[in-house]
Amino acid sequence: MRWEFFGGNLKGIIQKLPYLANLGITILYLNPIFEARSNHKYDTGDFLKIDPMFGDEAIFKELIEQAQTVGIHIILDGVFNHTGADSRYFNRYGTYDDLGAYQSRESEYADWYTFDQFPEEYQSWWGIKDVPTLNKETPAVQNFIYAGKDSVIRTWSKLGLGGWRIDVADELSDSFLAGIRKALEETIAEPVLIGEVWEDASNKIAYEQRRHYLEGGMLHGAMNYPFREIIIGVLNHTITTKEAALRSMHLKENYPPEAFKNNFNNIGTHDTARILTAVQNNVPALKQALALLFALPGIPCLYYGDEAGVEGGEDPANRKMFPWGRENKTIQSYAYEWIALRREEAALQEGDYYAFSTRKVLGIVRYLSEEEYLVLLINVSDQEVTFTTKEITADYSFDIQAFLTKQGLAEKTIPAQGIQVIKKSR
Repeated sequence: MRWEFFGGNLKGIIQKLPYLANLGITILYLNPIFEARSNHKYDTGDFLKIDPMFGDEAIFKELIEQAQTVGIHIILDGVFNHTGADSRYFNRYGTYDDLGAYQSRESEYADWYTFDQFPEEYQSWWGIKDVPTLNKETPAVQNFIYAGKDSVIRTWSKLGLGGWRIDVADELSDSFLAGIRKALEETIAEPVLIGEVWEDASNKIAYEQRRHYLEGGMLHGAMNYPFREIIIGVLNHTITTKEAALRSMHLKENYPPEAFKNNFNNIGTHDTARILTAVQNNVPALKQALALLFALPGIPCLYYGDEAGVEGGEDPANRKMFPWGRENKTIQSYAYEWIALRREEAALQEGDYYAFSTRKVLGIVRYLSEEEYLVLLINVSDQEVTFTTKEITADYSFDIQAFLTKQGLAEKTIPAQGIQVIKKSR
């Protein structure tokens, strides 16, 4: 299915910028846009060329400029662990004029890859021969990706990018990530660097090495898949409300505060089932998932179409076309509401975070002060529930029971699969 193409390009995104701006989007993260043979483009053919099916550099510059006029920054997908076998650098099929590493040991790219038995046996990502792994300890690769004055990172970043999301960050060494960060900060005034990490990134061990992603000088944050697991788990009743609250607070304890605020939160991506499918096409549960996405600390990220009710299992069923003119208006209007709330409420952007639970209710407090806070109560059951602070078991330095009681929330009736938002703003 990676050879099926349905169109869509950079000009199309430019045309839809008014939609994104009206929705309230401030960052647009694009999956790979560089030349590649497949439809997913994670098999890069040329890092310095926009894939012709998407457009060219001039159109990409126009997208960046037009996006900036409506307050949107562009983040690119950096796939630096591997290339395509059909690439300028490996050139297994002779597509490019350059002498590739597969073709000759005399190639300028010969030491960019690791051959166990030249030329057929070479190291590749998860053993998939279509994506040979780059030898990232080779100075030439480092120079090409980030260190050189005309490196991939510097070449594209200087056009006005907001930053990069790094694909399979676990496959890149700490020093390689630090090199990307340095090049990025030398090119962009206020960049963001996000890594694809599926687990708790604060204590990740990859290839028997403790990683130091978030201790300074590397990633600003990571893709927060642990939050997604908690959200879907509690809504599908595979974990309890108490477990959901405890697991989310465990993440708060582990992450440095600034990284916790900068994590890339999601309820669906190009690598997962659609959120509507994940919650078994239960629209009230999807609305609860959206509420949690925008109430949790971190940067909420919507996978295109999730706000319109797109369904689909894992890749490639999760990459359906956007249903222009056939959007689920109930879901879409609810997404609009939460995006607006997120942008309006300082407590959601900067407030401290506490999670708590009763038997059927998951609660969240985002707290700045007695004068500025937001409380979210979610009834995960299919029956009306009377929430009472007497049932809360959380034990923090911040007295949640006393706080909620003081705000008149000692008891609250919440309808089946209902959502209650109580806020106070300056």
